[in-house]
Amino acid sequence: MSLQQQMEQAKRIFPRLFQQHQSLFKELDLVRAYWPETVGPALAGRSKPIRVQPPKLVVEVLDPPWIELLRPMRGQIVAILRRELPDCRIRRIEFRLPEDDMVGDRHRKS
Repeated sequence: MSLQQQMEQAKRIFPRLFQQHQSLFKELDLVRAYWPETVGPALAGRSKPIRVQPPKLVVEVLDPPWIELLRPMRGQIVAILRRELPDCRIRRIEFRLPEDDMVGDRHRKS
């Protein structure tokens, strides 16, 4: 297949892919907008929703102690998000640390 044929095929595929995943991007934007209200300013400053993979929300947390504070709040966080965002498909939350090479960068920016 020539490069031109591959480009034509990509032009047909990308709009469909975007359309299929657009709702995930929108849901993530909405969750991010409500995140400070949901977990409070201190926890929101140390955590960031990074991905929605229904029924899961993936949240990046700067340090292990902050994960320990957030874990017991999972059910409450899900309930708040579902109440505030009626179309929310999130049923569970996964907390994780950022990639090792990014941890230093984040702390320097803070």
